[in-house]
Amino acid sequence: MMIKFRKEEEFFTFYDGKGTMIERKTEVRFDPLTGESSRLVFDPGLAPTPPDYTQVAEQTGGSSCPFCPENILDMTPIFPKEIAEEGRIMQGDAILFPNLFPYSKHNGVVVFSGEHYVRLEDFTIQMIKDAYLAAQTYIKKVQNIDPKARFASINWNYLPFSGGSILHPHLHVIVSESPTNYQALINEKIREFELEKGEEYFKALYETEKEIGERWIGEKGNIAWVHAFAPKSHNDFIGIFRNAYSLHDISKQDWLDFAQGLKGIFATLSEQGFASFNLMLDVPTNPESKQPIHIRLIPRINIGMLDTSDISFFQALHQEPLSVKIPEAVAAKARTNFNY
Repeated sequence: MMIKFRKEEEFFTFYDGKGTMIERKTEVRFDPLTGESSRLVFDPGLAPTPPDYTQVAEQTGGSSCPFCPENILDMTPIFPKEIAEEGRIMQGDAILFPNLFPYSKHNGVVVFSGEHYVRLEDFTIQMIKDAYLAAQTYIKKVQNIDPKARFASINWNYLPFSGGSILHPHLHVIVSESPTNYQALINEKIREFELEKGEEYFKALYETEKEIGERWIGEKGNIAWVHAFAPKSHNDFIGIFRNAYSLHDISKQDWLDFAQGLKGIFATLSEQGFASFNLMLDVPTNPESKQPIHIRLIPRINIGMLDTSDISFFQALHQEPLSVKIPEAVAAKARTNFNY
């Protein structure tokens, strides 16, 4: 087997106030590509309650929201004509325009539709397809006029727990001359894997996980979904566009298949009480490497009466993800939802 799944177990023994011994296990797992570790920790019975933003939506929507239909064409900026002849990129109900406060040399924002508050279960396949088609168009146009901007990604902060500052659903499309830390590390490790194994990593991951079945979720068309062995959060879903090595390889049907699979992932999040998430779609940049486009999606939560953040010193400073969920158990849930 080309891919090795390594884990170590640690045990902490202590006593309760009555002298009864307690033993807790921590499982340290290592990412099969990068070697980075993450920890599965004791689950105290985490049962998050999905937030309801109905009242907040009434306060922040309509005339108060720059992304709502009555404001979007007046309050959002426009691109130069070489990017969009009419100033913005339109695809169905999706509208893409420049970010006023950019994260990179090129940064577009895609608003999904005119709906200000969309619950996880209410996203439609058409909404998802149109938003990602608009993002695809933008990246192609940018890279045609700026070949130095090689590092691209499509990113989604859904709801405030994820870092989303505007309730109205939207994507961030990043095209930069510099890779993010994730992109740089993945590119480096994939090259090393190809040199050592003679095969592309995500192809090997797809074949291995499908054969083993423990973290395999399913596939729609050319897009396969698995759960990460060493998760970056309580869930960590990986989507692999098996035959797409650049955005030019993704068809409208692929986006439909992606959206259908994503709806199954959304159902799995909802089943666990998760409502918010971060999603990243990474676009490969090395034409000599047959690295397919891939996605990662992790849920975000606040915990308890104090609305405690799910990111602590472990994740923020040690760069060590924690999970109270077992990847194989989450994958089993996802498989039941995959024919959504």
